[in-house]
Amino acid sequence: MGDVTVREAAVGDVDAAALAEAYRDAYAANSELGFPAKAGSATPEQVTEWIREHRVFVAEQAGEVIGGVRLERVDDSVAKLSRLGVRERWKGEGIGSRLLERAERAAREAGAATMRLTTPGEHPFLPEFYHAHGYEIVDDYPLSFREYDEVVMEKSLD
Repeated sequence: MGDVTVREAAVGDVDAAALAEAYRDAYAANSELGFPAKAGSATPEQVTEWIREHRVFVAEQAGEVIGGVRLERVDDSVAKLSRLGVRERWKGEGIGSRLLERAERAAREAGAATMRLTTPGEHPFLPEFYHAHGYEIVDDYPLSFREYDEVVMEKSLD
């Protein structure tokens, strides 16, 4: 399928419409499983704002945006991972792992000691995906605006 690159996005150097479409495609399966998320309805304007306010990494192949992940700073020692998504036809190719690892490296280089994320606790594969990458459930994260709750998972970056 060709070489896939993972890089940090900057406003104006990534097609926000293409990244928004990648997120909508990536999150469609979660909605079908009963776990809708905001990224499933991402707009180019929202994606541009994410890039402007946080750090966003994109996966690309032959100029096509195939996935992304958002990294936020919580405080001096904690970074938060969110909006990890890979286009449906690329799932299972290790792209999600590469995006996750790139975000972890960036957080570590910025001085974070811990990476945090939330994910649906009852999801059929996401908690296991993160656990396989060293994340452990540390708390519950109830959602009053969804039909499901999430869990907080963390990983030491030391």
